[in-house]
Formats: sequence, C-alpha cells, structure tokens
Amino acid sequence: MQRCVKEIIKKIERLEKQKRDILAEERSICRVTYQGDNDKIEHAYSFCDTRNRIRAIDDEVRSLRHLLHHTNSTVIVDEFDMTIGECLIYMAQLNEERNVLEDMARGEQKIRRSLMAGTVEYTEKRYGNDECHARLANVQETIARLQIAIDTVNLTYKVEVA
Repeated sequence: MQRCVKEIIKKIERLEKQKRDILAEERSICRVTYQGDNDKIEHAYSFCDTRNRIRAIDDEVRSLRHLLHHTNSTVIVDEFDMTIGECLIYMAQLNEERNVLEDMARGEQKIRRSLMAGTVEYTEKRYGNDECHARLANVQETIARLQIAIDTVNLTYKVEVA
C-alpha cells in the first residue's frame, strides 16, 4: 500500500502514543495492594499479552522508521538539491545560525557605560547591525523555503508500506 511520508510519520506518532498508553495502563494494574483477600481488586491483566502487544508495536515502528530513514537518505528535495535527511540537518544548522544572529542583532552598535570611580567603558560591535539584520532575514527566508520544500516532498512522495 502506498503512503506519503507524512502519513508514515503520523502513523509512527500514533503507535508511540498507543505504546505509552499501554505502558501507563500496565503500571497502574500490574500490581495490586490489599489488606485482606476481600479487599483485593482484580484487573484483567496479562503480562504475556501486554509484552506481546508492545513487541508488535515496536516491530511496526522499527519497520516504519527504517523505511522513513531510507526515504530520507535517498529522496532528493529538488529546490535544494539535497536529500530529505540532508535538508533536516541543514534546517537544524540554519536554526542554530538564526538563534546566534538574533542575539547579535539585538542592541546598539556602540554602548557607553559608567563604572565605579567615574570610569567610562565602551562596548562596540565589530560588525554592522545592517549586515547582521540582512543575514538574519536571509536565514529566516531560507528556513521558510526549506520547510515548505520538505513539507511538499513529505506530502507528495509515496512510499510502498508493507
């Protein structure tokens, strides 16, 4: 059956939530605390059944993640001439650069500060604010284009899922 990459990602998220829910339920019912036999509350819990359900989910997630990793390492995002995986790494690098540039873009070009004993101290940026703001705008625009390109591939590229 053919599925787009985004469907595979969503399926993995659903399976991982299902597993978390099973584990949470198991934690709450796998033991019983009571004082006397009449106070003992029995729950329908089976260690083997629960482990088998978790193993089945893990098997499916592993298979889907393998398929996703293979797709990410082979499918090219045309606009950037990189694989999806490379684009995801590039996105992380751009986000890191954006954070640095946002910090550098704050404040004045030159700051004057009075210290104790009447001494004056100056702090001056060794780069131009305009240049920094221009680079920041370029990085932000590239992030937006890259995200749209990745989303487009994730929504349109079909993968055969067993």
